[in-house]
Amino acid sequence: MARGTSSGRYGLTLAPVPEPLYAVTLRKTLKLKGFLMTTSILNSVTSGVSRTGLRILIAGQEKMGKTTMCSGAPGALLVPLEVGFAGVSVAKTKKLESLADVHLFIDEITYYAQRGQLPYQTIVFDSATALERMIHDSVIERDPLYKPGGKKIITMESCHGGYGKGYNLANEDLDALLAKFDVLAVYGGLNIVLTCHVFSSKVMDPTAGEYDSWDLLLHSPKNQKTYGKRERLTQWADIIGFLYEPLFVSKSDNLSKAISQNKGRMLGLSRTPNYIAGNRFGISGEIAIPAPPNNGWNALAHAVHAQTGIDIFNRK
Repeated sequence: MARGTSSGRYGLTLAPVPEPLYAVTLRKTLKLKGFLMTTSILNSVTSGVSRTGLRILIAGQEKMGKTTMCSGAPGALLVPLEVGFAGVSVAKTKKLESLADVHLFIDEITYYAQRGQLPYQTIVFDSATALERMIHDSVIERDPLYKPGGKKIITMESCHGGYGKGYNLANEDLDALLAKFDVLAVYGGLNIVLTCHVFSSKVMDPTAGEYDSWDLLLHSPKNQKTYGKRERLTQWADIIGFLYEPLFVSKSDNLSKAISQNKGRMLGLSRTPNYIAGNRFGISGEIAIPAPPNNGWNALAHAVHAQTGIDIFNRK
């Protein structure tokens, strides 16, 4: 039999098959954001739960303890984007003032993570709502008609010619940030955590009618055709937790009064009509969260570990 040929099942001689171009390409060293990948795609196939950093969004009303809880994550570095962090005892940066500051910080973190010189395991951004304001400020400042201190008022609705162009640019800015977060989480193994404020929104359900629900305090076009930053972050996060204190309403003398159920704080991890929440790991229901200053993070870590085996415990 000629070299490079083989005998088939029925004794037929098969001609040699040339190596496909994609196989040659796969053998070449790929470079993505500075992280080297030298194996082929098929050789990199794994099974089970991936051991990458988690992308977590913790939402809730103000003064509920979101920042304190997230700062209890393992090896946490708090990145304040708004005031209200002074009482949190954790390693923290100075308050970042602009979108450019955020990009500069992420690039610096990436540089040290690439070299194995980063002493942190979790980066906590406080908050996504403040980050959106920075993005909007950046979009407006990039409008050709914008002049600092000018008399002409430029808004997100009117900038860059209007018709939603400003919001489209803002979505692109957020996408760029989320791509950098993904590099840190997937290739750097860092947990990326964001807090987010919420607001009570009206939901029109064709099957159930109109009702109120807590949703992320981020822009959403709500036109059933395009996505805003609210939808983008919801899709991006591996875990969305809603932190709240259970209440009941007491009515007497024509007055309604909200009273605590004395259950402490709860963290919802699966979506209900009442609030935004969810995860990719099949964790359902709610978990009890100790009130600050106790470390409520490990309650979340226990739920994640019980379902997936992923370890995000803070053992300090």
